[in-house]
Amino acid sequence: MNHQVNIIIAGADMGGLIASCALHETAIVEVPSNSIDFHILRLEKDTLTMEDVDACPLSGIRYAVNATLHDNEASFAFDEKCKEQGIPVIHAVNLGKAAFLAVEKPKGYPFSEVVKKGLDDFRCSLGKYISQYGMFWQMPVPWVDEAIRHYSNESFPQLGIGAYIAAGYCANILANLAECKEVKYFPKFYLSPLLEDI
Repeated sequence: MNHQVNIIIAGADMGGLIASCALHETAIVEVPSNSIDFHILRLEKDTLTMEDVDACPLSGIRYAVNATLHDNEASFAFDEKCKEQGIPVIHAVNLGKAAFLAVEKPKGYPFSEVVKKGLDDFRCSLGKYISQYGMFWQMPVPWVDEAIRHYSNESFPQLGIGAYIAAGYCANILANLAECKEVKYFPKFYLSPLLEDI
C-alpha cells in the first residue's frame, strides 16, 4: 500500500528539477510496511506575486518547497502562509557551484531573518549569513567569502550544477521528513559545494 505525501513546490527551473528528483525518490524509498508516493503540486514561477500566494491551495499539503528567487516579499509571504497551516518549508537556493538548503519549522526561527532589508540582494545576504555561522562555529567557509566579494555588484552565477545539487539534497530531505527521520532545522542548514573544478 502506498503512503501518499502531498507536497507543493514553488519555483520554475529548479522547482522542476526538485519535482523530478522527488518523483524518482518515490520509486525507490521504502517505509517499513509501504512505499512513499509523493504527490506534487507546482507553482511554476521563479518570482511569485501576492496574487499567486493568495490563490495557492494548501489543503492536504504536508511539506512545501520554496525554490523561488527569494527576490520579493511574496516569496516570504508564501512561507508564512504555509507555516500558518503547520506546513514545514524547505528552502532550496542555487549558489552557483553549490547548494544551500534550510528546513523551516512552522513555529521555528524565521528564514526571512537572513535578509537584511534594503542592504544586499538575497544571495549576498545569505552568503553573509553562511559566513557568520561558519565563523561562530569555528568552521570558516572561505569560498563563500570569496563569492560575496566577487559578486557584490552582481548576482551569484546561476550554474546548472548548483541546481542539480540542490534538487538531489531536497529530494533526500523530503524522503527523510516523510519517513520521520531526523533533519536539521533552521537556523541550521545544509550546504553542499562542488569542492573541485571538473
